[in-house]
Amino acid sequence: MYKDAQRDSSKIYIEPIKWCYYIVKIGYLTTALIILAHIIWYFVARSVLAFPPDVYLQNYIILPAIGFFALTFLVDLFVRSSHFSLIAKEYLSLSLFIIFSFYLVWTHDIAKVLMGSFILPIFVSTIFSNVKITRWMFWLSSIAVMLLGVKTYFKGNLDSNMFMQIFVACFMFLCAYLLAKILIRYGNDNLAAITNFDSRQRYMQEKLKLEPFTGLYNKKTFDDYLPKVMEECRSTNKYLLLAMIDIDNFKYINDFYGHVVGDRVLLYLSQILKEIQAENIRVFRIGGDEFAILFKDCTVEKAYSICEDMRTRMESTHLRDIDKRRVTLSCGLACMNPYVSLDWFKKVADSALYEAKNNGRNRIIVYKD
Repeated sequence: MYKDAQRDSSKIYIEPIKWCYYIVKIGYLTTALIILAHIIWYFVARSVLAFPPDVYLQNYIILPAIGFFALTFLVDLFVRSSHFSLIAKEYLSLSLFIIFSFYLVWTHDIAKVLMGSFILPIFVSTIFSNVKITRWMFWLSSIAVMLLGVKTYFKGNLDSNMFMQIFVACFMFLCAYLLAKILIRYGNDNLAAITNFDSRQRYMQEKLKLEPFTGLYNKKTFDDYLPKVMEECRSTNKYLLLAMIDIDNFKYINDFYGHVVGDRVLLYLSQILKEIQAENIRVFRIGGDEFAILFKDCTVEKAYSICEDMRTRMESTHLRDIDKRRVTLSCGLACMNPYVSLDWFKKVADSALYEAKNNGRNRIIVYKD
């Protein structure tokens, strides 16, 4: 049950592939914002443009718009394709923003602050909780800035001020990488704590469904489960059988041999019942010495055979404190009619049990309508 709860709780978290989709969507938006910024600058600062307006329009608006949207579209196709691994999609979706940053710094030498944009992919990579991806983003960002430094060197503009800016930028990337590692560890620890808490909560909810003495499902669980399984079997046209079980002369055992012996009888029967539990067979303790079994998608013959085997085992076992007195049980078995009510279903199973009691006990009676 605990492992099942862990699997269920994991469903509340977003799958990594969806984060790739979100990053690509932001890539489209970033492309639009970059082009929009250039368009605004084209009209607002037309008189101070470093290039003629037609050259600026072509090199900074039209060509980048075509290139960026085409690049983002290709990454989008790559991410949505089923032919590539998830890790490759994570790397490529993040690398898209390093390309954006590289372009901006390459084409806008005067805006040195743009080198700080390389930090963004490093921090965004933390959503994948993978230190290797974050480390790769750090190295890509650092290499990109160094390439920009090489470009500046060949242009003859690599002075001490520019060298210091590149050094500081790489140092900032290193700090961002170390901080990102801490964020990943923090996120993993929180995820583990949330998963553990959710799992324990589900585990405790399952424990509340059990009757503490025998470990079988309790009456409340029976009352909650029966209407649901009846509706399920109606909609899927499956058999549903209810067996009501009662230990014969249990009051006499308690009164004559004591409650300790009575408890031993209950525990022994409970152990037999636990052994027959399966995915389609649920066992409940209704109260005292009364038990119920629900057989889903099981024929009358199969359910009867299981109950008969259980009755035989109970009858053939002698408890030392009872001085070889046989402990037997009676059972009433009813098959659900698709048109019957919940109360009727329980009533006919009880009726079959009372008939077994009235006809000498230690037997199984199948209700026949």
